[in-house]
Amino acid sequence: MQTSFLKGLDAALYSGACFLAATWPKPHRAHSGKNDEKLVVRPGGLGDFICADIALQELALDARDFTWLIERRSQPWARFRGLPHLCYDENPLETLAQLRDRYSLVINTEQLFGLAGACALLSRSNEGRVVSFDTNRASEWSDAAVDYDWRDRHETVEFARLFADALDLPEPTAMRLPRPRLYPPSAPPLVAIAGRQSPSRRLSLDAWTALVSKWHAKRAFLVAAAPEDAEFAAQLSSRFEGLATRFTGGFEELCEQIARSEEIFTMDGGAVHIASYFGVSTFALFTSGRDRKWHPLGEGSRILRRHDLKCQPCTKFGQVPPCPYGYACLKLEDVETVKA
Repeated sequence: MQTSFLKGLDAALYSGACFLAATWPKPHRAHSGKNDEKLVVRPGGLGDFICADIALQELALDARDFTWLIERRSQPWARFRGLPHLCYDENPLETLAQLRDRYSLVINTEQLFGLAGACALLSRSNEGRVVSFDTNRASEWSDAAVDYDWRDRHETVEFARLFADALDLPEPTAMRLPRPRLYPPSAPPLVAIAGRQSPSRRLSLDAWTALVSKWHAKRAFLVAAAPEDAEFAAQLSSRFEGLATRFTGGFEELCEQIARSEEIFTMDGGAVHIASYFGVSTFALFTSGRDRKWHPLGEGSRILRRHDLKCQPCTKFGQVPPCPYGYACLKLEDVETVKA
């Protein structure tokens, strides 16, 4: 609720917020530890947070050497990975006070919203630098801005390019190669229910049933879901009695399960990127989302999406516009799969 409200006001507020953040007197605080040196501003959902983590790893860098400014909804991944972090939507005034004049390098990974730029400016020390994407509304306030492809290049590539520029590393290749598995498969396939809170990804129970029926190939599998989708997951499991078992562990247990799963079946979203982090083969459903930017990275991954709709994909900067076509992209039952 709070973040959606801020996004709605961003265009009107960011310029004034950036001016205040840039001109507000700073306390010249002493910097001692390595986590006082580099801050990554990463508002938004879990998927982009994991993509940024992957990008650093592929640059041979450790995400634990950075402090992360994130949303509370991304905190489970930060805890799972042991990443130093603050949540800007948790005790906001206290968080801003902790950030003020603290970091010699601030990397603003937010692709659009300018209030993230204001946070970056507030966090920058007097002799520090802010590096951002050129599509961020506040990029004119940054010390350096990197061009950003919002349409096609995979998000891990874009983050890697931004980090490389900020850290004076060679620019990485734009070619997106599959990621090797971190662990050998030793667990059954897993269906991860996702996307049901978004109208453009809200597949019906019958649609999930039909798609999973084509996918499972008589294999036993687990069904996982966030607490708000637990009842839906139970209903789906009941339609595959004898094959489907409900997975009821917490987030860390889910990550461990995905890491060792034979394959993941899920909707475009956070579970796709968790599987990508571990290099796990994924069957991913795409509706409004840009599959070129967010496709799964595990070897042998596949995607399912419509290819006959001129309006698809419609997502821009992670935002889905109102649909005048009744979300025709949700009708996936008779679509052929393609290699990710």
